[in-house]
Amino acid sequence: MFLTLLGFVRNKIWLAFLLCIAPIIIYIWVFQSIALNVNYVAFDDILVFGIIPEFEKATWPERWQLLTTLFPEHRLVFSRSVILLFYDIFGHVNLVWLMIVANICWGLCAFIFYKAFQKLHLSIWYFVPVMWLWFNIQSYENIFWGVSSLCNFGVILFVLSALYFAAYHPKRVFVSLIFAVAATFTYGNGLMVFPVIALMFLITGRRNQFFTTVLFTAFVALIYFLDFTPITQNLSFSDPQQVKEGFFGLFGFIGSIATVSAYSIPLSAMYIASAFGMLLVIAFIFLYQKQILPLWHAAWLKSKYTNRTAIFALAILIFIGITTLALTYKRIPTDTFAGMFKGRYRMYSTMCCIALYFAFLSLKSHHTRLRLSPVFLISAIVLNMVILHGNFAEAVNYRRSAVTQEFNARYNADWLGIRMFSMDQKHFEKIRAYYNSTDPLAEGWNPKSDLAGMACDSIYTPDLITQSGDYLAINFEQDFFKPVKDYTDGAYVILKSKDHVYTTPPNQSAVPLRTTIRRGMYFNKGAFANFHRATIEPGNYSIFLMIRKNGQNKIYCTGRTWNEVD
Repeated sequence: MFLTLLGFVRNKIWLAFLLCIAPIIIYIWVFQSIALNVNYVAFDDILVFGIIPEFEKATWPERWQLLTTLFPEHRLVFSRSVILLFYDIFGHVNLVWLMIVANICWGLCAFIFYKAFQKLHLSIWYFVPVMWLWFNIQSYENIFWGVSSLCNFGVILFVLSALYFAAYHPKRVFVSLIFAVAATFTYGNGLMVFPVIALMFLITGRRNQFFTTVLFTAFVALIYFLDFTPITQNLSFSDPQQVKEGFFGLFGFIGSIATVSAYSIPLSAMYIASAFGMLLVIAFIFLYQKQILPLWHAAWLKSKYTNRTAIFALAILIFIGITTLALTYKRIPTDTFAGMFKGRYRMYSTMCCIALYFAFLSLKSHHTRLRLSPVFLISAIVLNMVILHGNFAEAVNYRRSAVTQEFNARYNADWLGIRMFSMDQKHFEKIRAYYNSTDPLAEGWNPKSDLAGMACDSIYTPDLITQSGDYLAINFEQDFFKPVKDYTDGAYVILKSKDHVYTTPPNQSAVPLRTTIRRGMYFNKGAFANFHRATIEPGNYSIFLMIRKNGQNKIYCTGRTWNEVD
């Protein structure tokens, strides 16, 4: 029966194209549902936007210095240039515009993959798994984080473009090198594409291009490392704990797609991802085992390696390997093992799977491809859907956290969130004016009013108020808080004293996938609010519940208070 179905759909090219478009439609729907013109959970957007007032009054040499200023060890020329371009044209910068540019970069990466796929002269059916792998939302931090998205998605586009031209159009060496320069000044690991390009030219017998790349790399590296001061710690090989975390973190980084969720990952799932990363490395060795001798001879100029798609895939894998080693060396001391699984890193695991798939298509026989391709196709679709289910709620929660963070920064001059970034509220508001974000939680009431001016719709009593470690937990566990208009809807908790007003998001979780399939529901019952006590100034606070429904706010008294002591 399966073979009959396979034979029926094989010649339905229109169905293959439809399946290629479907993940793009899902991805766009997720984006337009969640993207919001608001500073994300960290203050990177605010800090990078600081170039706008300084750039206007700077001389040209000073402008170049502003564009290339380290952040913290990256030179974000691409991100800053996009910000300045939008500001110059429109007089302000909507953060969603930055996200759109970044996600277009992500979509163009798929176009690069398609151009490489065309060189194989295979049925479009073989390309379907690439689309379902690429347009998953596990890297949602990058999707909805203005500056970070430009950095991370931009560098991948420029790297893939540089590798594509080096593999398939080696005579156009300067096109490849221009993209490599763009990658270098988009994010720090972009510089690592230069040695990969040089290796590609070497094993394909392009000596002139090889020496041109080496000389150009030295010139670009000289510019990049001028006035370069590292600020992060490095992994200590004398520390057994760091070495252990580095070993498993390295493979976990490569195999992080196996955790499905981008955050709230149990330790056991992280180690499963490490094991999956090891399997990907084994798959790489298995696929290239017969290519080792030809590649070795090509590296020593005894012959030329001619399988361009295998070179393209190998180049991607080498770049990922260099990035993984560098990140492990730089981040393990501060972020530890768990830090290797951040949402904004997960695109590299996806890239690794796609590169291995290209290697499989270019190195294995027609019979093997025909037999295994249905398995890859179904696996990619299922994985995309499971990732969508597991991460959509988290992405919504992060959006709500961004909304409450901006609220807290606006209405509390001494809030820890801006103090820890060496920023005052005046500077925050000055930068905020450049992107002019909405403030949905301040609609319909005045956050600066005194307690006597707080008009409540009725009483809504919380089910739990407790201190749990460093957190104040306030839970409403009985009701469903369904978003009606958009995903800023929900139940927000307000702490208000004489001098301060704080909000925190509802943090709703997704029901199990089986429940979603059986009952057609997604968000779990209840709203679970947490305040980190370090962000609450001492004082006596009244607790309120704000329910935002269909874009409208209603405030409820709870009749409960909280006394925060120093």
